[in-house]
Amino acid sequence: MAFFFCLTNVGLEKALKAEMQDRFPKWRLAFSAPGFITFKGEGPWPVPVLARLWGECVGKGEMPGCTTIDFGPAGVWSVHMQTPEPLWKNPLQLSEVVLPPEAPSRAWMKIEEAISLFDLPLKSGETALEVGSAPGGAVYSLLKRGLHVRAVDPAVMDPSLDVFTSYRHIKKPFQELEFDEIQGVDWWLSDLNLAPGSVLSHLGRLLREVEKPKGLIITLKIGKPYVAAEVPEHQQRVREWGYRRTYTRLLPSNHQEVVLVALR
Repeated sequence: MAFFFCLTNVGLEKALKAEMQDRFPKWRLAFSAPGFITFKGEGPWPVPVLARLWGECVGKGEMPGCTTIDFGPAGVWSVHMQTPEPLWKNPLQLSEVVLPPEAPSRAWMKIEEAISLFDLPLKSGETALEVGSAPGGAVYSLLKRGLHVRAVDPAVMDPSLDVFTSYRHIKKPFQELEFDEIQGVDWWLSDLNLAPGSVLSHLGRLLREVEKPKGLIITLKIGKPYVAAEVPEHQQRVREWGYRRTYTRLLPSNHQEVVLVALR
């Protein structure tokens, strides 16, 4: 019998337990605290989508040959981490990104964390297009970095963005985008509240019409456990578009969603 731990964002405990039960039924719940859950079972180590840190749980307290982490309310535990690179410097896999008061939304946090964690080479003067952009948190982040941004959303964008001359609001559903609106893009972002399969189907159709961007930053909404099980398939689908490096991670600022990053 082995023990496995997961560290997730506070508020995602129920969703993570459901994912484990659905995808890895041989692993049974052992202990639960806010943001920290352990399971017992046998077989290959699980790779849960809704965890930002995971691995073997050796036991509570400090034990030789282990990584010792203070999980706050859950206490101090000895573990062997299985999480793939890259990692945050913080042992709890938290970022040091702080939401500025002037940001239009917390989407600013999500894009800043993705840029920081994956060291994404966004450059001033490049062009980014974001679908599902309202009210404009990620757009604000990109504009402050000197990018030209096309924000695609039928909803209202924050009026503070209008001061940027490199900003354009395309007020329509992304399914209605035309060729001249999507060509010449270096970075494609998506934060749509739609099923991941639907998002990627529409995105793949649009990308067939233009030269592919150098990078994709896609938020995948994980509303049900079975959607988490489909994430590896979505990652492989993006690889087949010609993106050689792909990553999926739960960011510290995510709720029931993960980010998929793809680089050519």
